[in-house]
Amino acid sequence: MPRAPCLGTAQEELADGSYVSMMRPGKEVRIRTAREGRTLPKQTVYRVITFTKDEKTAYLGTTLLVPEQYPASELIALYRQRWEIELAFDEIKNHLGPAGPIRSRTPEGVRQELWAYLAVHHAIRQFAHAAALAGPTVDADRISYLKCVRVIRRSVPSQLGATTTKLARSLAEAAEEARSRLLSPRRNRNYPRAVRKPNRWPVLRTRAGRDTVEPGRWILNQSKKQKSSRGAGRPALKAPVLPSPRQASFSDETPMGCSGGSPPPGP
Repeated sequence: MPRAPCLGTAQEELADGSYVSMMRPGKEVRIRTAREGRTLPKQTVYRVITFTKDEKTAYLGTTLLVPEQYPASELIALYRQRWEIELAFDEIKNHLGPAGPIRSRTPEGVRQELWAYLAVHHAIRQFAHAAALAGPTVDADRISYLKCVRVIRRSVPSQLGATTTKLARSLAEAAEEARSRLLSPRRNRNYPRAVRKPNRWPVLRTRAGRDTVEPGRWILNQSKKQKSSRGAGRPALKAPVLPSPRQASFSDETPMGCSGGSPPPGP
């Protein structure tokens, strides 16, 4: 099995094909953390799982070391869906919350408001999970979160003073409504790991080729772009146009009464 050189030192081969590895922080990292007053463990032990991704070998590192309790197949499936946390942030921020700054103005109020949003979001997601299991089992991702929010909001006023039997019946009806129109299965999203930020490296210019812009070394922009000459530096100021001697003498002899003229001095 091929192993990448950056995955530390293999310590033990596990039954499911993964292995336990160990890595120590480098000298530069230790010096920097000591300068910042922080401490690092002398070594880190973790588990490396190898799997295939787009016909290429990929490696997953985790601190969940027991393969019987955390099977490699489940960890790989969870790793492939790691981007869905962004959807949870969107659900809380735009569909459940005020879609803007929180209203509290004190630290205690901010903590209380955040915990309220998280608790309600967890309850709605639990309702969506129950709705996915209510009939023929479907993936909970196919239950619309926004539809669950609307169903719950409509049902809250009618539950005042309801009995246990009525609440159970209302919950079953709400679950049936929530799964009445399922979302399409999510596609397998994939994007290569890269630093996605604008190119802020200085542009390299030379006196010999001011019309050639060569960006600094950057992982996402390694090409040379041809730019028109921009005349780097301050713009050249045009020299003032001086009148010719003939024009100067003509303006001096302008008779009185003409535009721009002045009376001749007295005797």
